[in-house]
Amino acid sequence: MPEHYTEPVTPVYSCMVGTNQANPRCIALGGEVGKQVSCTMYEARSSSCKEVQIADEQCNKARIAHQMIPFVSIPTHDADNDEDFDQVC
Repeated sequence: MPEHYTEPVTPVYSCMVGTNQANPRCIALGGEVGKQVSCTMYEARSSSCKEVQIADEQCNKARIAHQMIPFVSIPTHDADNDEDFDQVC
């Protein structure tokens, strides 16, 4: 991770530049919020970023802050009739 992408929070902890603000925007967030965004350093992202999952509390907190509808988790169920099913063509 490029050193200029992080800033110290305490002598021990650091954060991504832009995330420790009243209106956070990570330096690595590319695109336009509300349209299409992605992490420009996804493969090298920090462990705290890896912890955020679609529809979890942190994800929805960010969506609400940008006047976006929160995601709802939908549980998935294994199908009862796909024992011999390989793929969809």
